[in-house]
Amino acid sequence: MKIVMDRGLCDATLNFCARCSATYFQKPMGTDRPCVVNVIDDGKEDVLEFFIRSEGHTVHFVLTDELQEGLALEGWEFLADFDPALFRTGAAERWRKIAKMPAARSVHTHG
Repeated sequence: MKIVMDRGLCDATLNFCARCSATYFQKPMGTDRPCVVNVIDDGKEDVLEFFIRSEGHTVHFVLTDELQEGLALEGWEFLADFDPALFRTGAAERWRKIAKMPAARSVHTHG
């Protein structure tokens, strides 16, 4: 499975985002978050591949047991090779634009 998350769809501060994502990564399957924009069945049921978009960057990783332990404690940003913004704004406007988009979208990753 490939899971695409976009932090730009939520105005939560970075510390709230860290707690939210840490909880999510404790049990990612069967859990939903507003930032999950796409779940793609690639036929690999035993492999979870993540693409987390934030501020024009994409954090990409395959979820291993060891990595899941760290993510469940600290959240996604400890994997980032950039400094994620502490505060976000504009999510409501982004949601209004998304509501007007056609239902079928493809996954775009940067790198």
